Amino acid sequence: MKLISRTKQIYILFLSMLLAVIFSLYIGQVNAAEDQIVITSVDFSVEESSSRAVFTGNVIIVQPGLKVWANEVIVYYGENGPSDIKSLEVIGQVKIEQPEQTAFSDRGTYDPKTEILKLFGNVRVVNDSGTITGSELIVDIKNGTSKFPASKDGKRVTAIFSTQ
Repeated sequence: MKLISRTKQIYILFLSMLLAVIFSLYIGQVNAAEDQIVITSVDFSVEESSSRAVFTGNVIIVQPGLKVWANEVIVYYGENGPSDIKSLEVIGQVKIEQPEQTAFSDRGTYDPKTEILKLFGNVRVVNDSGTITGSELIVDIKNGTSKFPASKDGKRVTAIFSTQ
């Protein structure tokens, strides 16, 4: 087993904290400094040659007001290292839970520059008012819009609302 250098340990810790902050930003929440963010996974690796960091195996990100589950979370970063996040990808059994609603999908991406979150494959959003399903969901955080676009395979968006 190869020991990780002190510099690499600091790098990994910084990247983990940055990932958690990005997740809090994608839902439009900025938490106070005293809020704790916990990321757990079976494995974590930094692939410097491909400028990415990968959390794999039952990844769970928890912070007040938000909980994210996925089989894998990939952070893509630019030439300036982990402070230059290009995008995030969540893959496999994605679940994003907030107090007022829960979203499910097969996969998702987030671009911090455009502040656009996309969920793909078997998308389902559930809240007290009802459920909306479709093959894709696009959330434009900056402009405060959400859209279930038409599916390329002809499947229609379905919304079921409670009348009570």
